[in-house]
Amino acid sequence: MRKKIVLYGLIGTFVLFFGMTACAPDYETDFEVKSLVVPDRSLIPVTFPIEGGKSVAEVQTNVDFKNWTATSNAEWLKVEKQEKQVVISAGMNDAFTPRVGNVTIAYGHQSYTIDVLQAGKLPSMLVDGQKSEVYRSVSARDTTISVVVKSNMTLDHILIPDSANFVHVESITDVTGSTDEKLVTFMVDRNIARKPRYCTVTFQSSENHEQTASFVVVQAEMRFVEIPLRVDMLSTNATEPKEGPIQNLVDGRSDTYFHSLYSSTINEMHYFQVNLDAPIDGFIFWYQNRNNNNGKPTNVSIMVSEDGENWVEVKRYTSNMPTGAASTFESEFIDAGMKFSYFRFVVNATNGAAGPTYFNMAEFKMFRME
Repeated sequence: MRKKIVLYGLIGTFVLFFGMTACAPDYETDFEVKSLVVPDRSLIPVTFPIEGGKSVAEVQTNVDFKNWTATSNAEWLKVEKQEKQVVISAGMNDAFTPRVGNVTIAYGHQSYTIDVLQAGKLPSMLVDGQKSEVYRSVSARDTTISVVVKSNMTLDHILIPDSANFVHVESITDVTGSTDEKLVTFMVDRNIARKPRYCTVTFQSSENHEQTASFVVVQAEMRFVEIPLRVDMLSTNATEPKEGPIQNLVDGRSDTYFHSLYSSTINEMHYFQVNLDAPIDGFIFWYQNRNNNNGKPTNVSIMVSEDGENWVEVKRYTSNMPTGAASTFESEFIDAGMKFSYFRFVVNATNGAAGPTYFNMAEFKMFRME
């Protein structure tokens, strides 16, 4: 019995020893830490010229080749992953602005970014050979003006301020024999003001908005000369036989006057007419009232004709006509929109009555553009 107990004890001890040995950890197992490093010298931003080029970024890693990545955030920026390195490349930059992108090299949370910049083409734009300080002077009558714009960019923006809308783009055409020049023609509205006006025109391209060229249109003020009016140029449909002959309108004296018919009546508005020696298309008129208080025009039609038969009303005055004794009135410039040789001053009403009725006037003048 004693021998069996001893034997069982030995067997238990043996099993316990080997069981503990089997459960012990394998401290000699080899764990390899995976890492990916792009050294600082490869993280310096890459700069390519316009023509493009290549740059190599070193990669220090024990990660399997297929498990790490190299990517670009721009279509123009190419990356090629190789063993222990990444080749970064770019082709020709045909744009007039620099290109910016970056390359990312990564494994898991380990990530490195390399910034890449590529220069753009040098933009150029000149108007009549200069960037600015180009002045083109035109008279008040000029209707067109042209400049030559030289640029290696597309000319697709011509800026004219809203405050100077008297200048309008008419056409853009190629310059014969040149690949980078355009002839730009503008329409310039007639200046009917008595002071000069200015417009700065700016040329620009959507390929590079910062590169511009400009010139200034300087348009002279309207200048007028008096049309010499003679008695034989004047007529009226309402002659008053008792006083105020029509020649008094052009005698240069403010103490004489023309008076239309009052001793009898007619069934049309009273007017006087001027037959010009040469056709004009625009004018200013001036008159002085008679030195009394009645018969002053307050509603007037200004009419013109090419042939003396067919008449067009080019201006109607219904307010702000002077009614004081010896008062004067000067019109704005009236653009008839046509050449004419005949002029009528038709009185529809006076400060005393509605027409047909008489009116009177001391002096009358007309002015044409110089």
